[in-house]
Amino acid sequence: MGRLLLTGNTGKIRGEVSLPGSKSISNRLLVMQAFSQSKVQFNNLSDSDDTRLLKFYLERIASCATSSLPLVIDAANAGAPLRFLAAYLSVKKGLWLLTGNERMRKRPVEGLVLALQELGADVEYAGEKGFPPLRITGKRLAGDSVAVDASVSSQFVSALMLIAPYLKKGLHLRLTKKPVSFAYIEMTAKLMAQHGIVTEASQERVEVLPGVYKMETVTVEPDWSAASYWYLLASLSGSTEIFLPGLLSDSIQGDRVVAKVFDQLGVSTRYENGGIRLSNRQDFQTAFSYDFSSCPDLVPAVMACCAGKGIRASLTGIAHLRHKESDRIASMKTELEKTGVVVKATAQTVELIPSGKELEKTGCVFDTHGDHRLAMALSPLMLKLKEVQINDPEVVSKSYPRFWKDLERLGIGTTTVS
Repeated sequence: MGRLLLTGNTGKIRGEVSLPGSKSISNRLLVMQAFSQSKVQFNNLSDSDDTRLLKFYLERIASCATSSLPLVIDAANAGAPLRFLAAYLSVKKGLWLLTGNERMRKRPVEGLVLALQELGADVEYAGEKGFPPLRITGKRLAGDSVAVDASVSSQFVSALMLIAPYLKKGLHLRLTKKPVSFAYIEMTAKLMAQHGIVTEASQERVEVLPGVYKMETVTVEPDWSAASYWYLLASLSGSTEIFLPGLLSDSIQGDRVVAKVFDQLGVSTRYENGGIRLSNRQDFQTAFSYDFSSCPDLVPAVMACCAGKGIRASLTGIAHLRHKESDRIASMKTELEKTGVVVKATAQTVELIPSGKELEKTGCVFDTHGDHRLAMALSPLMLKLKEVQINDPEVVSKSYPRFWKDLERLGIGTTTVS
């Protein structure tokens, strides 16, 4: 625990920020490598807690398949590693107990478990039905056709896709409900295709043919999700020019739409050789609406931006954000209302109503609710407030360990408070 005090640069912000490798891409590549059993040279692999945890357990699983006792795998509050490992362990010989922390044991996994069981996997609940922990006995699965509910998490679909090439018959997935975050399913399909697997994905079905992952040297794209906090900083500042190397307009990451979203919120994106350059403008939408079904990780930054700029906002496609590291809608509502903004949330929509006056130039202490994206989204509000204090700032290590150092490099004061 602890607290970080953020103060000042309210004038010009100039500089370059090298973003971490995409966590989403890195996690998928690690599962693919584990199947291929080949040595792969990764460049710019994510240094996030989630990726480190997944890498550690994939290496340990490889050496524990012959144990007569179940290997306990603690995914903490890492949703993607737990879901990817649930599918991976189902086809890896051995006895496994897959669990997580208190929050993880409240995050639903039933859609994935039902699909695995339909495929013949030996997966049982070791606690409350529908949630981790899971008791798994790995074995060879034939594959073929299965239905999956993708309305809670696209990771259910991606987890099944990643194991599909090593099923005897491949896999035909029928998506029984409209998938959330479909861009992440597309990312999985494109990564698999880049490494030798024939795939086809739509919002109704996914096809994966049997095959073998072919991997040698892989360079991971910088994380477009992480870029959202620098767009936010640019939008809230008086004058900004930030260069983010390595980001491409044709990225396989769905969160590249952050450029389109923040164009409405006063930030211009210029694509250059080797990256993008952000600069802020004085013109922006005073009333903003957007469907975030395919890019949910952008929601915290957008909510903070609208609160800081006094923008009335209506955000849809946000229901599944209640099942993240925190209930992100409830958590952001609690914290943003400390600034005087009114936040109204329903099952499908969140609305921000500005107070009609600028944020008071007083300090504000924000709780992170154990959620890395809240910490990073709330911190740039210090440009509109006198100062901001962030409780439990270390939580950013889940996806962006050097975030605070990068803020310092752009002239933002960071001081640890006991």
